[in-house]
Amino acid sequence: METIEKLPEGAPMIGTREIVKGINSGKIRKVVFASNCPDFLQKSVRDATKFNEGSVEIFGFSGDQAELGTKTGRPFPVAMVGYTK
Repeated sequence: METIEKLPEGAPMIGTREIVKGINSGKIRKVVFASNCPDFLQKSVRDATKFNEGSVEIFGFSGDQAELGTKTGRPFPVAMVGYTK
């Protein structure tokens, strides 16, 4: 998994369920995990991408959940962010 410091352009989608739904419907193009995102959340997203191989890029973010939340304009920690097509 490639680690990035700058987030992709586009409207961020947060929430594991929403991101998995977006992956399954083909709307999500990129997913970014915080450095301290729990493994079980990463696994649920990776399992969803198995059916859409190649259409979803997965990146790690160099900061933690608090920093990812701040970067996406949220006043709370964010474990992962999805970006639509």
